[in-house]
Formats: sequence, C-alpha cells, structure tokens
Amino acid sequence: MAEAPEANYYAVLGVDSEATIEQIEQEYFALALKFHPDIAGGGQEASARFMLINEAFQTLSDPDLRKEYDESIAGPSAESNEVVTMQRDQRGIQSMDRELKKITRTAERFIKQGDFWRATEVLQKMLTKYPRQPGLRRTLAKAAAGRHRYSEAAEHLKVACDVEYFNADNHALLGNMYAMGKQWSRAMSSYRDALSWNEEHEGARKGIEEVEATLDKAKPFFKRLPGLLKLGRKK
Repeated sequence: MAEAPEANYYAVLGVDSEATIEQIEQEYFALALKFHPDIAGGGQEASARFMLINEAFQTLSDPDLRKEYDESIAGPSAESNEVVTMQRDQRGIQSMDRELKKITRTAERFIKQGDFWRATEVLQKMLTKYPRQPGLRRTLAKAAAGRHRYSEAAEHLKVACDVEYFNADNHALLGNMYAMGKQWSRAMSSYRDALSWNEEHEGARKGIEEVEATLDKAKPFFKRLPGLLKLGRKK
C-alpha cells in the first residue's frame, strides 16, 4: 500500500472525502486559476503550491489512484491527516522544481542547437518520475516536432492539456501539432478549445485562419470559383 502524503489531498482541494468527480474538478479549476504561477507569481512558494494542487487533482480524479489513496489514509494516522497541512515537505517540492528547470534548460539549449534527439534523451529520463508535468511535456513536444514526429508531439501536448486544461496555450500548441501533421479537423478543434479559454488568443486565431486558407486552396477549382469571382468584383 502506498504511503500517504503529508498533505491531505481532500483538504488541499477544499472538498470532503465523499466529493464527486464533478465537485473535485470544479474546485481544482477554481484553485488552478487562482494559484497558477502566471497569476500568483513565479516564486518557489507559488510553484510548490500549484504543483501540490495538481498532484492532489491527479490522484483524486483517477478512480484507481483515489481508492489507493483513501486506503493509505484510513489507518491510525487518519486523524492527523485530516488536519489541513498545505505546508507539505517544501524542500522536496522545491528540489523537484529545480531539477526539472535544470533539465528543461539543458534540453532547450539542445533544441536551439538543432539537436532534437539529444534534447529528447535528456527529457525522457525525467518523464518516468514526472509523467504528468505539463512543462516537461511541452518541451518534449517541441523536441518531437523538431524531429518531425508530430503525432508524438501531439501525445505529449494532450497530457499537458489534460493536466492544465484551462491553459489556452496548451490547446493552441496541440492545434499546431495537428496542423503540421495535416490533421485539419483535430487542429481546428484544438484551436477552438484554446479560444474557449481565451477568446483573444492570437495563436489560436491565426491557426484557424491558416487551416481555413489551406483547406480552401485544396478545394477543386469549380468550388472556389464563386469566392474568386466575388473577390474580383470587390477589386
């Protein structure tokens, strides 16, 4: 049986142990918007709290992980676990954050040099430890795209979208990967998802325009003729 973490995940999200998945998602969404480092600031405390919120959500939103977690806090230490302890082992979280940042910086340097294979190799070592870390997944997607592995890049970004589904950038990036792989309908869907979170997202709007233009050019000439004639009259 897994050892229970010091912080009670239910307390972290502000829900009780009988909360439904809908209630958990609702509270997670509210907390994520409040404590996202881009909003709360990028300091160590904000990053640590945001990572803990994500960790709690990832556990409680998965039926199997939630069951295992519930069993882990049902023993003699359950009473102490009911106390709200947002001050979880900060040093451990900060150490993890520093490790990820260091590896990501190294990978980004390789990517700038065009060494996408080496960047991927460096990042993959961290993936087994932090499989649902969105920043890590975004960098892996960038390295995969550099190798023209657009499907692989999309898979990484789908994880980032799952964890940070409120982050419009994740959806726009996923749309870019689908567009590069010429999966037009999926690209459009991802761009629209981005706009649903941020209706002013420039990348998503531009992506939609480019996909529409590409699809229009692919139409047979007789289907494009009415539009061309209309354009000619305007001139």
